[in-house]
Amino acid sequence: MGQAWNRVLTVGGDHVDTPEGSYPEDGDGGTLEMSYQPTACQHCENAPCVKVCPVNATFTREDGIVEIDYDKCIGCRYCMAACPYNARVFNWEDPQHVPEEGTGDVEERPQGVVEKCTFCSHRVEEGLDPSCVVNCPADARIFGDFDDENSTVSKYVAEYDTHQLLDDKGTDPKTYYIQGEMSPGRPWKGKELEEELDEEPTAEEPADVTGDESVSGAAANPTGGDD
Repeated sequence: MGQAWNRVLTVGGDHVDTPEGSYPEDGDGGTLEMSYQPTACQHCENAPCVKVCPVNATFTREDGIVEIDYDKCIGCRYCMAACPYNARVFNWEDPQHVPEEGTGDVEERPQGVVEKCTFCSHRVEEGLDPSCVVNCPADARIFGDFDDENSTVSKYVAEYDTHQLLDDKGTDPKTYYIQGEMSPGRPWKGKELEEELDEEPTAEEPADVTGDESVSGAAANPTGGDD
């Protein structure tokens, strides 16, 4: 279910990689760019899914992560209808066997419940980053504590031009996106992006960010983040 929890959109839609620009034609130059946008649960401060759940199966934890209690969920799917980000999926099938390794130790969900990204809360509770952050080969995801002004996510939001998805809906999502220029073949920079934060970016020297970089964090007392 990880692919459904963590959709990556392109300009052309959910399933087709659609470039922007034009192909060279009749000797004329052309430039193609590809833009990707990871769109998982935004863990909103004012989450509509929490408000509509008739049995309080969807709730916001003290650290700000929006969770689902699968034992309480009755599968009414009101939360799916209320979510403006289309971030939830319904489990139609019986759960399949989950390998002991390689899945982030996510528990099996029963048939007939709604599920979504949880920021890997089981990892956060152990002081670890979400699996998507750890495994992203482009180092394009950052997770941490927005309440800590010295955390990497706080520095990114303070220093760079960020945006939130559908911020006009009043949901106050906890994921911010940094729009950058696509740079095919750009080398993996690892912790170098964080080192850039020590130098103030200027209008003449924009931050070097590939595609849509996302920074996420829980609003209060998270244990995962900026190791």
